[in-house]
Amino acid sequence: MDSITQGLLGAVVGQVGFRRTLGRKAMVAGALLGTVPDLDVVASLLGPYANWLYHRGITHSIFFGPVVGPLFGWAIWRFYRWRAARRGSTDAYDRPEVLRAWIWLAILALFTHPIIDLFTSYGTQLLAPLSKHRFALDALPIIDPIYSLALITALIIGFAAKRRPALAVNSAAGALLFITAYSLMGWVINDDTRATARAQLEREGRPGIHVVAYPQLLQPWFRRVVAEAPDGLLVGYHSIWSDRPITWESHPYQRDPLIDRVAMTQEAGIFTWFAMGKVFWTVTETPTGAMVEAVDYRYGMWGSGDLGFWGIRAEVDRDGQILGPPVPFQRERGRSAEKLPEYWRQIWG
Repeated sequence: MDSITQGLLGAVVGQVGFRRTLGRKAMVAGALLGTVPDLDVVASLLGPYANWLYHRGITHSIFFGPVVGPLFGWAIWRFYRWRAARRGSTDAYDRPEVLRAWIWLAILALFTHPIIDLFTSYGTQLLAPLSKHRFALDALPIIDPIYSLALITALIIGFAAKRRPALAVNSAAGALLFITAYSLMGWVINDDTRATARAQLEREGRPGIHVVAYPQLLQPWFRRVVAEAPDGLLVGYHSIWSDRPITWESHPYQRDPLIDRVAMTQEAGIFTWFAMGKVFWTVTETPTGAMVEAVDYRYGMWGSGDLGFWGIRAEVDRDGQILGPPVPFQRERGRSAEKLPEYWRQIWG
């Protein structure tokens, strides 16, 4: 999920579990703690592949919150205790339940961050540093206004209910129940979309093809479907609100020794791991030889003929020699705002 939504979730965690003990400070601290794991994006300064290697790594592990959270909680408690001491009173912060509340708030705010990231397609290293495996449920888009709005509504009630902590807690609990059900609904929709696509392929005389489905931006009901056929990829779109058959766009595989050569590089290995194996290769002739490209086909958007937005490319000379290591690239996404009305028509059938 985007960092803003992660901060909102952390604030709601603070509101539901710690508002009575810590007051509205728990909501502010929860919001800040909820964004901490995404600070790993600073790793992008280390090189062109660093963001793929380290984002959603150790800071997004299920172990990060339980291990690091107590340190954050203790530090926040010490800060507020120090500030109270300057005013001449630390009684409110000497109670053991206050320190425990800050520690548990930090643990839970950090722990929930990778859990909701799990429901997107990007891939989250939940077991780092014990494993580099990337987990993804393909249930929700990275940006979902319905998900965020539920959290915002609870926080507005929480801040407005200054003297009614029970109302604040109940509204936050309701928001957490809603986003949990909403996330599970997205997971079910994805499985249903895959089953629908497989059934259509069987009717078309193409049984046994592995099918994956990915959420599209802003909502959970419209899915991008990729059928991984032996001779290429079939890409289509499906809305649960429409009974229209999926229209497939074919992308045949290219078989070329140059692809094999580039795929053996360390950079291609990093990219393939990051893309969770969902990589599509192409070779295009150039005046000096060829350009070999690989794209991550988990991410594509309706209205664009591109299989993916980002990938790696390497130049090869006429003798088949790679002219330098593969480099990352990102494609322009075009004027997506102009296509938004038609996009919504596709969603609602």
